Amino acid sequence: MPRTLSFSLDNTVFDASIIKVDRSHLYGSVSIDTTDMEGLRCTVATLAADGKTLIPKGGTALGYVNPQGEWVNRDELQPVNLDGEPVEEVESSFDAPILLDKKCDPETYLNHSVRLVYRLEPEAGFPDSLMDTLRVGSIFQFGFSYRGGVGYDPAFVLSDEDDNVWMMITRENRIESVGLTQAAVCKGENLDEDTDDADPADSIDFSML
Repeated sequence: MPRTLSFSLDNTVFDASIIKVDRSHLYGSVSIDTTDMEGLRCTVATLAADGKTLIPKGGTALGYVNPQGEWVNRDELQPVNLDGEPVEEVESSFDAPILLDKKCDPETYLNHSVRLVYRLEPEAGFPDSLMDTLRVGSIFQFGFSYRGGVGYDPAFVLSDEDDNVWMMITRENRIESVGLTQAAVCKGENLDEDTDDADPADSIDFSML
């Protein structure tokens, strides 16, 4: 069942379910069933390091250990930055209404790569103030975190021509341009300078071509 987010716009709070849209919704999907010689469906298994033991699906899991190899629970972990200093964690966006108080231009939005797409489905209709703002092409920008963690992902709310409202979860594009600090010089003589002492033997006789 889709989860519900709360939004706040001009002191008006409204709720909307988030419906994930992926490639299967747009293009459909294909599934392949693999069967054995008797027509029974095969399942995925993992071959252990000993080369003999088969571990069925669901038989493995990830865990955390400290430098001494002791098991550590997830709630005991403390995020730190590159300098080893504690990082303040953020709450999940489902814990409090998301404030729609910042607009951005299309160029800012296009400077982000979309990684998740959600369609917003209101429980009692969207406020007129929201739809009037979105219909003129406005885009709201805010930070979003599904489960909470060490930071927010850039997120945007916008609408299409059919008044469908979308929430885009993105990541900022960080493009670094590289170039030469000075013009390259060819090995040997500077080709930009004409000299009279050039060896005629090194010249090209175009009549031989």
